[in-house]
Amino acid sequence: MHSTAEGANGGPNCQSREAGGARFAHRRNATIAGVVCLVFLVAGAGPWLETLHDFMGRSHPFWVREDFTAFYAAGKVVESGLGTHLYEAATMRAAEYAAAGRQVGGTGLLLYFNPPFFAWLFSFLTHLSLQQAYQGWMAFNLLVLAFNCWLLVRISAGLPRCGQLALVIGYLTLYPVTYGLRLGQFSLILQASWAMGALLLEQGHDEWSGAAFAPLLIKPEILVPVGLFLVWKGRYRPFVTLLPVMLVAVLVSLFVVGIHGAAGYPGFLFHSIGADGGGVAPNLMVNWTGLIAATAGQGSSFATLLVASALGLLSLGAAAAVTRRSAPSTAPQARLEWLALTVAAILADPHIYLQDAIIVVPALVGVLSQAAPSSRASFGAAMVVGWAIHRLGLYPNQYLHVDLAAAFLAGVFVVTLAAASTCAQRCERGGGWRWPGAGIRRRSAAPAEQAGQRKISSA
Repeated sequence: MHSTAEGANGGPNCQSREAGGARFAHRRNATIAGVVCLVFLVAGAGPWLETLHDFMGRSHPFWVREDFTAFYAAGKVVESGLGTHLYEAATMRAAEYAAAGRQVGGTGLLLYFNPPFFAWLFSFLTHLSLQQAYQGWMAFNLLVLAFNCWLLVRISAGLPRCGQLALVIGYLTLYPVTYGLRLGQFSLILQASWAMGALLLEQGHDEWSGAAFAPLLIKPEILVPVGLFLVWKGRYRPFVTLLPVMLVAVLVSLFVVGIHGAAGYPGFLFHSIGADGGGVAPNLMVNWTGLIAATAGQGSSFATLLVASALGLLSLGAAAAVTRRSAPSTAPQARLEWLALTVAAILADPHIYLQDAIIVVPALVGVLSQAAPSSRASFGAAMVVGWAIHRLGLYPNQYLHVDLAAAFLAGVFVVTLAAASTCAQRCERGGGWRWPGAGIRRRSAAPAEQAGQRKISSA
């Protein structure tokens, strides 16, 4: 009788076994995290050496990456007072040739697709040489990268330190990170804005979140889903700070390209969706367009554009369907909703490439930190698979005419929708989110566990 009561009440022997199991689990998790970190570091050393090589300068005089050359040339156009011709192919071709001493891009031209105010900001860098401007821009982006690492630590609060370390190292060695740095892209700024805005929203600092989302104006089409999400949730306070910044950006753009040029900008973007060349490569995108174009083995076509647009709208609608409007979301539910919105925004974006897809990383980390222990390991393993797809597949991540990066995002989106649709009831009962089938397996295992407990009690 004494031994039975002691086992039921968690006596010294039971407590000792539990403590030993906890220590073993901690050592096991630390060992796994250490091995994963080592793999990340070994695999990520090469791209970082190439990034350092680009930063220090190559022996060839035209070593600056061509994407940055397009931004620099756009800044030159504005600085020269030719802003009204910013979106003309002949103007950009001449400016790029003057900056690099040769034609750039696979077709000899990289068009400028961002708003005029961003080219105006870049005009201040044109007082430096192309190489100096590239180095300065990369140095600034390295600071943004450090800020993004800090955000990942904040978002992953609650995970073990070894897990947080593995996440940060995995992020730093993610191929799109170094790839975007080398290109001279602004993807890290987009990620910082996306993650900081979401974190402030989660903490209830809605007005500050609007200011945090403002840098997304660099790529306005990615800001549209965020605005729709805020309206859908009935959270209007972020617009108090976002709209004034947007107004300033519009006024600067009007100053640069004039009313006629500003009015024609949306049409220019829409026309570029169906283009192929001049910096547009549908089969290299990491959205529905890329997935369809890579599978079909062709560039842009009307059918591809039509199907991708329909899938993009359906994705945004599906993300809205799993987002709670009236009742406040629990922490796990809110993070699943944000991940669904993030992936839907990427898949629906008409002009997004490998380096821009890193905005999904903070959302993935946030969902991982809110997962139940039974689902955390498998979700973390899925994230490692995504890392491997980007690192081993490299750009453009195609294998047998399949855009692996876009396919991975599509898979994440389907799983997120399934988890978010079943999380509302489960998460209200406490604990993290689980895979849709985890609750069924857990309930089926419950009778066996109860039978085992009855046997112990009868003994």
